[in-house]
Amino acid sequence: MMGRARVGIVAALPEEIRPVQRRLQKTSQVGLRSGKALLGTLRDVPMVTLATGDGSERARGGLTELLSTVDLEVVVAIGIAGGLSADLKVGDVVVAHRVTNGTGEVPPPDSRLVAKAADLPDVTAGSIHSHSEIAIDPVAKHRLWDQTGSRRAQVVDLETASYARVAAAQQVPYMALRAVSDSSDEALPLDFNRFRKPDGSSDRGGVTRYALRHPSILPELLQLRERLRHCADHLASLVEEILGR
Repeated sequence: MMGRARVGIVAALPEEIRPVQRRLQKTSQVGLRSGKALLGTLRDVPMVTLATGDGSERARGGLTELLSTVDLEVVVAIGIAGGLSADLKVGDVVVAHRVTNGTGEVPPPDSRLVAKAADLPDVTAGSIHSHSEIAIDPVAKHRLWDQTGSRRAQVVDLETASYARVAAAQQVPYMALRAVSDSSDEALPLDFNRFRKPDGSSDRGGVTRYALRHPSILPELLQLRERLRHCADHLASLVEEILGR
């Protein structure tokens, strides 16, 4: 082990983790193959943050390396998700009391952490489903909703189940917070599944090149980016409040 922190905060994308990192004090970097982890304190709580990369494979590899490098007591996974439940609107936050993927339920989150988060007025305890593809339109979302069961406040992402399995394998309690970037009746401006690499991560360069060739989608892409920024800021505030309780 190269370091010790009480809490590890992980997200798939740098944009999702950056607002938490901006709040850290007494920071230092830890170099990993999967990226640079940032050590620091938040409300005097020692923690480490890492953008693992998107997709289940990179999420699994990033958190595995982090846990082998820094001694952690708790893992908190944050990020955006697509809404599956019709009662969720953009910006709503779900704390997982149950996590599933294509094979069924994965190891559950820590009930004490879930209760602390769900006690906040703008957080709902619900179910997070990790899918192998991005749900890009209402048809795909409604299909997943039917497959995963009619549980309130359900959302879909790519990485939470991978984070859960890695944390459980290392016997580290975890919590997952996801903010809704697109509601169940919304379609994304682009089929992002067309721009995924073999390891499941996004080809951002490919998305940029496509957008430049099809400028009519730029306003919607910029709106989605602004939603991501708003969701990430909100999640950072919630993380700080939960850890300070």
